[in-house]
Amino acid sequence: MTISERARASVSEMPAREQDIAERFRLVAEEWADADAAFYMLDSTTTSIRAEIELKHIDAGVPASKAEKVAKVSPEYREHVQKASDAKRNANVLRARMDYLRMRERRQDRREWQAMSERKMARSST
Repeated sequence: MTISERARASVSEMPAREQDIAERFRLVAEEWADADAAFYMLDSTTTSIRAEIELKHIDAGVPASKAEKVAKVSPEYREHVQKASDAKRNANVLRARMDYLRMRERRQDRREWQAMSERKMARSST
């Protein structure tokens, strides 16, 4: 267990409603990075998974041209592609959450800027 993992385990997380937007963004960004890496790994190994399945069939005496087709429709290959698809979806959902938090922060900044401008205008008109 790394030092940061031990620190996280010993410190209770603050409820989401009490965290500021930047902290929530950081947490979601970390989740997204992990999810994106998981998708990348699955996506990068898709061709090799299919090749392994093809080789099994070729070793079993299936002609190479047919082994490719058999591999593409095999349950193992479909399962791998489904996992990659699920990982990509998860990464996309987390990316959307990051975008949402970024928009909320911008909206909050605009409100604060408008309030400051209104106060400044009120002071200058008196």
